[in-house]
Amino acid sequence: MTSLTVAQIAATVQKTRQAILGKANTTTVSERQRASLRDSGVRGPVWVSRVTFPASEGEENDLRQLLFNAIAFLGRGDEEFARPPVLDVEAQWTGHRLGVGPNEPEPPILEKEKFEGLMKDVKDQTTILYIHGGIFIPASYRNTTAKLAELTKGRCLAVRHRLSPQNPFPAALLDVLIAYLSLLYPPPGSYHSPVPASSIIFAGDSSGGCLALAAVQVIIAARHAQASLMPSVRFHNRSVIIPMPGGVTLVSPFADQTCSLPSWVSNATFDIMQDVSPVLLPSFPSCPIWPTDPPRGDLYCEISMLCHPLVSPTTARSWTSAPPMWIAMGEERLSDGAKVIAQTAANQGVVLQWEEYKSMPHNWPMLFPSWWQST
Repeated sequence: MTSLTVAQIAATVQKTRQAILGKANTTTVSERQRASLRDSGVRGPVWVSRVTFPASEGEENDLRQLLFNAIAFLGRGDEEFARPPVLDVEAQWTGHRLGVGPNEPEPPILEKEKFEGLMKDVKDQTTILYIHGGIFIPASYRNTTAKLAELTKGRCLAVRHRLSPQNPFPAALLDVLIAYLSLLYPPPGSYHSPVPASSIIFAGDSSGGCLALAAVQVIIAARHAQASLMPSVRFHNRSVIIPMPGGVTLVSPFADQTCSLPSWVSNATFDIMQDVSPVLLPSFPSCPIWPTDPPRGDLYCEISMLCHPLVSPTTARSWTSAPPMWIAMGEERLSDGAKVIAQTAANQGVVLQWEEYKSMPHNWPMLFPSWWQST
């Protein structure tokens, strides 16, 4: 566990920012995605079971329409957004594997058998639906989910949602909603039994935190639209309710996509975030997926959607009936966006714990896991 002075932290963050900026300016979005999707294998005291939740035609469009209705309900009415199809959703179950050393290889057994092994080692009912960060681009966070599973003695389901920019908003959010309903109501061929909503925790970092908050907003919108605390939707040929999860836990949620609040300037010293995202600069190297054709002004969504509550949850007016939330932020540029959510939710009666770590940059537990603030 490492303890540093404020000056040492600032110097380390600045050096890390320059390293990230140098690589970001020369690496295409396609190359970044390929690198993050590369499976480095499983080794040590961790179970990983890969699954695919199937999408079927017809009834799945009901969930898609529910999402579109939430966009309309929460927006101004003049926003432009893509209408993505419903597709199969890939995910990975992760759990702590007991009785093996740090170099133990992944057992050469079927994915279902890995899940059964995982469940034998699970000691708690907690099920974390983990949504990865990375500005909606990368997709590998196995170390994080393995640690969460070990700490909670439960299990994690990491959603491998569709990535931007080739799959703009709301494709990733639709995948998250399908994964959540698949936990509650397992589709045919699933390894798991139905999971009570009270045992499910939405968790995410950075852009994953944004998606977790947006999923909660979709449920809130559905409650208003159907005038019911238990809105329903058709899912795999049956009508099911959409309850709130048991809780939401977030690290450095990217809740304000406009990056326009005061902390974006005032907290620059301790953050890795650049003034302007390199992908938006004319000098950024092009690839088949970015810039888009026709051009789009933002990596994740149409410009007209940037202030929408499902893209920037900071702008959400109501968190009434949201589940308990735990939010951890550093002294980072995105702090104000998360603070607005915390203050609004707390004032509306939501149980909420806010933790702010002095001098810590965006996503510090993943970037600097040896620092004591990351434990």
